[in-house]
Amino acid sequence: MTLRICASAAFISATALMAAGCSSGPGMTTGSLFGGSSQTAAPVAPVDNNTPTGRALHVGTVAARASKCGYNFDAAGLKSNYLAAEAASGLAVGDLTRVEQIYDTGYRGVMTAAASEPDYCNSKRTAAIKTDLTKVLSADFSPPPAPKVAGDGGVFGGLFDQDVVADKGPQFGTGDWWDSQRDNKR
Repeated sequence: MTLRICASAAFISATALMAAGCSSGPGMTTGSLFGGSSQTAAPVAPVDNNTPTGRALHVGTVAARASKCGYNFDAAGLKSNYLAAEAASGLAVGDLTRVEQIYDTGYRGVMTAAASEPDYCNSKRTAAIKTDLTKVLSADFSPPPAPKVAGDGGVFGGLFDQDVVADKGPQFGTGDWWDSQRDNKR
């Protein structure tokens, strides 16, 4: 009998705690339950990507995208100018080596990904590449600002709103689609 009363009391307590935690009012919070602060978290400021790491990745990927799409520019000279600008800004020699590795990783990553995409240099993408290349060739190595997420987008808001290329292949599930899948495995 006492076991049944204890179980009922535990159930009622758990239900009350869940209801209090789910309410929108300023009542009980998990912080108050476990001894933490009941204040809400401060809004997260946008990440500033204008750092040596962010700039290295940006310039490396711009150079790779422009090279892939056949823009006529000196890719090695661009890399050299970028690294000289970072050195002139006072970046330590050890950090300069790390920044160069990040640049190379960004460059190789884009070239590898673009190699498997036959329609990589579509009109939308080449317009963006031209703008970015013009900017870095004028020694403005700052990356573009981080995209703003719409207020109703939630955690993954805007994640899939980037550079979408229309699928021109066979429709999924058709005989042509299955043939293309078989051919790609070879």
